[in-house]
Amino acid sequence: MICRFCHKEAPDAPFCCWCGRSQEQKKHRRGNGQGTAFKRGNTWTAVRPGYQFTDEEGLHRKRQWKGGFATKKDALEWASTNSEQLDHSQKVIDLWQLYKDNDLQKLSSNRQTAYQIARKRLEPIMGMEIHQITFETLQGLVNASGSYYKARDMKTVLSKLYKKAMASNKTLVNKNLAEFLVLPQLEESEAQPFTQEEVSAFWNLYEKNDYFVPFILLLCYTGMMPVELLACKKDMVDLDKCEIFGCGAKTKSRKKSAIVFPEILRPVVEGLLNSNGDKLLHMNKDNFYKEYYACLERAGVRKLPPYSCRHTFGTEAVKLNVHPAIIQKMLRHSNQKTQERYTHLSSEEAHDAANLFKRG
Repeated sequence: MICRFCHKEAPDAPFCCWCGRSQEQKKHRRGNGQGTAFKRGNTWTAVRPGYQFTDEEGLHRKRQWKGGFATKKDALEWASTNSEQLDHSQKVIDLWQLYKDNDLQKLSSNRQTAYQIARKRLEPIMGMEIHQITFETLQGLVNASGSYYKARDMKTVLSKLYKKAMASNKTLVNKNLAEFLVLPQLEESEAQPFTQEEVSAFWNLYEKNDYFVPFILLLCYTGMMPVELLACKKDMVDLDKCEIFGCGAKTKSRKKSAIVFPEILRPVVEGLLNSNGDKLLHMNKDNFYKEYYACLERAGVRKLPPYSCRHTFGTEAVKLNVHPAIIQKMLRHSNQKTQERYTHLSSEEAHDAANLFKRG
C-alpha cells in the first residue's frame, strides 16, 4: 500500500512502517454546516458555520465564535444549534438596507441625510450579526461620535434596526440595546436676543436703504426661522391682513399657522414684494448666513446667530406683557398642555399683540 501521509510504499498494516501514522480512514460523523470545536487552554471554543457579505469595502467572511465550554460535546452542541435556521438578514448591513429602502424614504430629506451620516459612523458593526453585538460595543461607537446630535442620530438608527431584527426573529434578538445607550451631554449656549439699541441700529440701516437688513427686521418682528424665510414665496404674503401663510417649517403647528407681522413692518414687507422673482429672498442657505453676518457688521451690532432674531421677538413680547398663550400662538409653538387651556384664542388677538411692537 501507499502511505496516506509520507506516500512511501509500505506493507498492509494499521500503521505505516516509515512514518508510523495510522492508515485508517476517519469517518466524518458531523455533516456540513454543523460547526466545529477546538480546545483552547482548559476550555473548548465553538465555531458556528460562517457566512459572507459584500459592502462598500468588498467581500467579507464572518464566523461566530464562543469560548468557555467545559466539554467538547457542549461546544459542538452550541455550534450546531439553529445553525441551519440562522437568518442572515439579521446582519446589520442587511437590516439597514431594508430600512433604507422603505422607512427611510418616508422621512424628510434632512432626516434622510442625517441618518445616512449616522450609518457611516456605524461602519465597524455593519458586517456583524446584530445579535452578536454587545452593548459595550454600541456605547463605544456612540461615545466616539463626539457630540450629542450625532450620537442621537446613531441611537435612533440602531433602534430602528433592532426593531426590524426583533420583528424578523425574536428568538435571536429579544431586546433593543439601543434604548439603553447613554448620549453625550448636550452643551448649548443660551440664546441671546438683540437689545433695543441693536434693533434701532437695524432700523437706521434700513433708512439708508441697506438691501439685506429688511430680512433681519422681518425675522425680528415675526419670529420666523431662516428656513421659513428661505422658503417664503411672495404669493404666501397677504399684505392687507399682515399675514404670511404656507412657509411654516419643522412642526405641524407652524405649518398650519399664519405668521403675523405688525403694521410698522408693512412698508418693509411691501418693499420685499416689489423685488424681482417669486420669492422674498432668492438665496441659498450658505449665502444667507454670509449676508446675514455681513449685515450685522454694517449695523455695528453683536454677531449673534439668526435664531437670536426669533428670540428677540419672544423676549420683546414678554416685555410688552403679551399673554403667554398669545406669544405661543405667535411663535407657533405646539405645547399641547398650554394650547388645551387656551383653545379660544383668535387670530385677531395675535394681530393686536403684534401691533404693540414699535420701531426701535
